[in-house]
Amino acid sequence: MNASISYIDIMVVSLYLGGIFFLAFKSGKLKTSTKSDNLINDQYLAGKSLTFPESLLSIIATEVSALTFLGIPAFAYGGDFSFIQIYIGALFGRLVIAFIFLPKIYDKGLTVYSVMGIKGTKMGQRFAALFFFINKLLSVGVRLFAGSIMVAQFFSLSITSAILIICVLTFFYTLIGGLKAVVRTDMIQMALFVVGGIVAHLIIPDVAQTNWSVLMSLAHEAGKTSFLDFSNPSPFIIGVLGGVLFDMATHGVDQDFVQRLTGNKSMKGAQRAIIFSTFLSIAVGFLFLSIGALLWSHYQVVTPPEISNDKLFAYFITNHFPEGLRGLMVAGVLAATMSTLDSTINALSASFYSDIAHHEPKNKKEISKFYTRDTLVITILLTAVALISSTSEGLLILGLEITSWTAGSLLALFMCSVIFQKTIRLKLDIYSVVGAYLFGIAAVYLNRFIIEDVWQWNVYYGFAFAMAFLILKGRLIDKNN
Repeated sequence: MNASISYIDIMVVSLYLGGIFFLAFKSGKLKTSTKSDNLINDQYLAGKSLTFPESLLSIIATEVSALTFLGIPAFAYGGDFSFIQIYIGALFGRLVIAFIFLPKIYDKGLTVYSVMGIKGTKMGQRFAALFFFINKLLSVGVRLFAGSIMVAQFFSLSITSAILIICVLTFFYTLIGGLKAVVRTDMIQMALFVVGGIVAHLIIPDVAQTNWSVLMSLAHEAGKTSFLDFSNPSPFIIGVLGGVLFDMATHGVDQDFVQRLTGNKSMKGAQRAIIFSTFLSIAVGFLFLSIGALLWSHYQVVTPPEISNDKLFAYFITNHFPEGLRGLMVAGVLAATMSTLDSTINALSASFYSDIAHHEPKNKKEISKFYTRDTLVITILLTAVALISSTSEGLLILGLEITSWTAGSLLALFMCSVIFQKTIRLKLDIYSVVGAYLFGIAAVYLNRFIIEDVWQWNVYYGFAFAMAFLILKGRLIDKNN
């Protein structure tokens, strides 16, 4: 055990883990359906029983990964608050999701890809889900690696051991209770990492022996709290516009987030949850950006350690937080990591069950067998990606961009096959899916290596190229078939 962590810290982390498993067990006990369709809805959509607060808080919990917990303070420490621009754009994107996307997908199918396949072929549905499946594995796998770094540091474990422990723990409580367990544990985990952020606001001024307001004032005077430069509005425009389409792609056609909306008791509750989640996201963003500003002010007086900005907050926690609170922060990182991982496992399992494998269980026993097997395989795959990521630090940065590679293509497929299907007449078949992704990836390549624009534009270029291909295919080929 690391000398910096005490038995009180161990007790805090143990209480957190015990509470998570107890809540998962209680959620699992609520699944009393006997019909196959109801059991499937219980497992993957929480029996459509989610309340507004449950959907709202679980969306935030899924958004926040260890990269957020440790990376956003690093962003502000090395720059400013401009990261918040993405959340401003997200507000407009989530209004589109609430009032245009949700009426088209709520109560229409188990996953968003099964809704896309209604006017298409099973193979088209399968390939659309498969591309989502692969992209999600890669992006969440590197986030799992990020969360394991601090856990390994605190408990003197290898990165491999930390990854395996996190995956095994998350696998079991996800298996116990399905989406209901995921959502209810996410609510606790969301509260925990927010409390961890608030505690950091109290500890940093105490260590610096300077009032919070003085530290923030120093950061403000140095421009660390700025998120809009009126002399150069281009970065703000890029951030906001990038946030609009990126959020439509991630929260509107990513089963990881969609399941929290389609599992709600009512469409109105789902609409409220996705809209209000923006404001809560902004609040959480400011909370962790402010930590970076406080650390910057502190290290203007004290010589900072010779480590990268990404590791600075973890270093401060390890060396300056009192016992007990160190354990709380470790639990916070675990919460951020596990809340991202558990929802991904459930979403990928639902997509594999419904869209890729097309399971047709005859009874409760078969449903349980399929769910256990799918969940285990997905957990193993996520673990493998995280272990591969741990061999190269460059992959960690790459993980932030992975979603942008294919998000535009997936959004274009959804728009053409669901929102504008009657106008474009697109048939979602294998040619539509593969073509959209080839054009989308070509656009991302063009942006990255020829135009050399910022990666936030990947979604726009990918969306535009994929839409152009799908419109032509729908109007010129599918219309006549």
